[in-house]
Amino acid sequence: MTKKYLGILIACAILLLLAACLQPPAKNNPAEQAAQLVQTGDTLSKQGNYDEAINEYTAAIELDPTLTAAYTGRGQAYFLQDRSLMALSDYSTAIELDPDNTEAYYGRGWSQLANSAWDGAVSDFSKALELDPDQARAYNGRSWGYVNKAKWVFEDGYGGLFYLFESHMALHRAFKGRGWLYVKQPQWEMAVIPDLTKAMTQDPDPAEAYCNIGFAHAKEAQWAHAIEDYKAAIAEDPALDWSRYNTDWATGMKANWDPVIADYSKAIELVTGQAPASAKSGNTTENEEWQMAIDSYNKVVELSKDPALTQKAKDALMLIDQISQDINK
Repeated sequence: MTKKYLGILIACAILLLLAACLQPPAKNNPAEQAAQLVQTGDTLSKQGNYDEAINEYTAAIELDPTLTAAYTGRGQAYFLQDRSLMALSDYSTAIELDPDNTEAYYGRGWSQLANSAWDGAVSDFSKALELDPDQARAYNGRSWGYVNKAKWVFEDGYGGLFYLFESHMALHRAFKGRGWLYVKQPQWEMAVIPDLTKAMTQDPDPAEAYCNIGFAHAKEAQWAHAIEDYKAAIAEDPALDWSRYNTDWATGMKANWDPVIADYSKAIELVTGQAPASAKSGNTTENEEWQMAIDSYNKVVELSKDPALTQKAKDALMLIDQISQDINK
């Protein structure tokens, strides 16, 4: 009898073992499935299959709405499709879920640039650099934000000031040169307007960065001359020195270009391992700024492998020569 029961027990054990072996493997839990979907989305995004990648990220979010990697991945895919508002939303959600997510601040910075939100872009890139100070691409993005902030502050807030200078004959006659006239002209042909989708995913081109450093130094040189023009006007008629229409304002406008130079210089340093010799900014003279602009554009000619960029630098050098001679007549 004992042998009979023993045989039954052995047979049952074998059956149980076989049943376990025949059962399908247990499915991954939702979090694991979501993580796998994100990996698939990342692969598809790198291949340029953004629609398919977005589908994978969206499926991951449906399984795990707290998965920040799904939002940052989908945000980048949206951005690379030029759907910057959708990208902005996803990056913002990622930041809400993880306030120290460097990738989310970085991506949202580019999305802010694409939507002309210059202050927001500068703020997001600054936070990304606070979390990771060695991001050349973040310095590149923030510098473009600073360029546009300087342009916006100037055009939005002080357009009427030039009407005052041009219509007030006593002030107009007091000018020693044509500094105000040239400051008024943006001269964007001297700068490189970046391809944002390319700039987000690739390290900055040092030649392009030098081009925009040259542009910033040229603007500082023009503001330095404008300041001297204003001082000359006040010397002719001290009553003109009132309210914000004074040298302090012009000095502040010149200083708006300092962070542009600093950030592009840092981006170059991180990419090449060497800081630009023309990185000096701040309390400089007009002639020093013109020379640093010239040095920067000559560096573009030396480094650039793009004939169009090389020609832009050569054209800028000719324009600088024309402006500097004209306003100092």
